[in-house]
Amino acid sequence: MGRPTPLSLHIIMSSNSSSKPSGGAELSLKDEDGSGHVQMAPTATAEPLKRSLKSRHMQMMAIGAVIGPGYFVGSGSGLTNGGSGGILIAFGVVGMLLWATMQSLGEMAAFISVSGSFTEYMSRFVDPAVGFALGWNYAFMWFGFLAAEYNNLGLVMTYWKSALPNWGFILVFWCIFLAFAMLGVLAFGEAEFWLTVVKILFILAFFLCCILITTGAIGDQGPVGFKFYKDPGPFADGVAGVFKVFVFAAGQYSGSEMIGITAGESVNPARDVPKAVKLVFWRVLFFFMGGFFFINLCVPWNDPTLLSATSKTARSPFVIAFTRAGLPRGADAMNSIIIITIFSAINGALYVCSRCLVNLALDGKAPKWLGKVNARGVPWSALIFANLFGFISLLNLSSSAGQVYSWLINITGVATFITWAGIALAHIRFRKALELQGISLDELPYKAPFYPYGAYFALIGATFFIFFQGWTCFLSPFSVNDFFMSYIMIPVFILMAGGYKLYHKTKFADLATADLVNGRRHHDTTTTIEVEGEAPKRSFVSKIGAKIVG
Repeated sequence: MGRPTPLSLHIIMSSNSSSKPSGGAELSLKDEDGSGHVQMAPTATAEPLKRSLKSRHMQMMAIGAVIGPGYFVGSGSGLTNGGSGGILIAFGVVGMLLWATMQSLGEMAAFISVSGSFTEYMSRFVDPAVGFALGWNYAFMWFGFLAAEYNNLGLVMTYWKSALPNWGFILVFWCIFLAFAMLGVLAFGEAEFWLTVVKILFILAFFLCCILITTGAIGDQGPVGFKFYKDPGPFADGVAGVFKVFVFAAGQYSGSEMIGITAGESVNPARDVPKAVKLVFWRVLFFFMGGFFFINLCVPWNDPTLLSATSKTARSPFVIAFTRAGLPRGADAMNSIIIITIFSAINGALYVCSRCLVNLALDGKAPKWLGKVNARGVPWSALIFANLFGFISLLNLSSSAGQVYSWLINITGVATFITWAGIALAHIRFRKALELQGISLDELPYKAPFYPYGAYFALIGATFFIFFQGWTCFLSPFSVNDFFMSYIMIPVFILMAGGYKLYHKTKFADLATADLVNGRRHHDTTTTIEVEGEAPKRSFVSKIGAKIVG
């Protein structure tokens, strides 16, 4: 029969993923010195969700999780507001802020891996009331993104003539996405992996097409060169236009925090989270900065068919690049890719939003029924609840699609800055807790470079944008509509935190006794034990089933 197949023995008994120890334990057989003596790993919090995400899933999600319809369609809004130079400046500045934030999140998520991630860290190291507000702020952000992406679906579908109306497409896809989300976390991971591969390949092909178009190698408009950087110029509205793009950039970058949320369902977060975090810089530089650079070569920011407040059928600058060059087949292909990215965007939004709601419910910060999980680890009630907010997109049937999209992006963009500021603050407090409790930094699987400067840069930068990204609404004439879009999330956050603190009489976290145990896992030291006999063989059908549903 040959050599017996080694079986790795790893027993997990989980309990509630609250910040309070709940009596459960994670049991790992560890052989520290090779003597054969087995030790118990530290107590961990319970996770009713499956830990099935692999390293390749985490890395591809880090690269392509937020490259969705907003990237291909919504970029028209940023281009018309900021101009070719303004959009590059805004995305560059916010990209640096994102990088610093992700270093903070990566350090904490690799050390303490729980579903809900930074909302849990905020409760442990700052105040449960602020954790409550940050958790719901993040959930609201994803409610908005779900509606925005369903709205994008309606916009893109208007490119082709069809007997099925916009609302019909939205309803059909609403059911499809919900059904797919019910399959399990491994199905989500595999879908994100392959959809991201498709997106990356297409973006690379698009970059090549832009080079060919601008040199006149293809298309009927002749060589273009850099003329759109000169005429109509690099900026659409000066400094004010650049500031309008900052919140849009935050909205487009949002979703990167998914790495922290997925850490609780990763097979080995100590290994996978650092790898995923390190890819953030390259994603910002290559996909966003590179993408907008090439778009600016082919499409001027004053093109009349770009997304605007009066456009019922908003257009993608990626599509316009082909239509301006007289390449309608390329435009058809572009719209087809956008449809594919909708699957990825809504798939990811449903995943993150539902996991955030589950964590809030398990921690007593949301109704208990939102924490219900089936035998496959699927939070079905949270998924249904989150997906209901997709119906907000039906507003585009009676009002301007561009206006609806702008409202959703502005609100979610401000919520993103609030989330990033919370992550940075939690990281600063986390480091202080390690110091007070005598835990060496050598125990961290991943250490954020440039600490404390990176963490303080993220905190100060995000706080600045929370309060100043909407200053253009105060210019004459004062815009009530823009004011509410820019600042409505600030009083909502304060009211949620203040109300929870008054009702539950929570206390500011004592870092000398803050919980640094629950959620820690030690996969790298798990002993592999040789067992006589072969591993049980699974049938082909069972293998396929496990692959699909996790």
